[in-house]
Amino acid sequence: MGGMKEIKRVSAGVMFESDVLKYIDRIAAEQQRNRSFIINRIIRQYARVVIQQIGNTSPEPEKAPVEIHF
Repeated sequence: MGGMKEIKRVSAGVMFESDVLKYIDRIAAEQQRNRSFIINRIIRQYARVVIQQIGNTSPEPEKAPVEIHF
């Protein structure tokens, strides 16, 4: 049976800058989701974009490059 694989949740203890946290909280309130859901979704989407840009066909975030350039 091909279902979703189990996702292990781990607390990361990340510090956010105040403007970023305010933005995440606003999105979370608008979408009626918790902060963790929003952050995970943003990072997964970012990974998909990076993977597409480098030509990798795998949409799995764990395959995304580690380096981040802004």
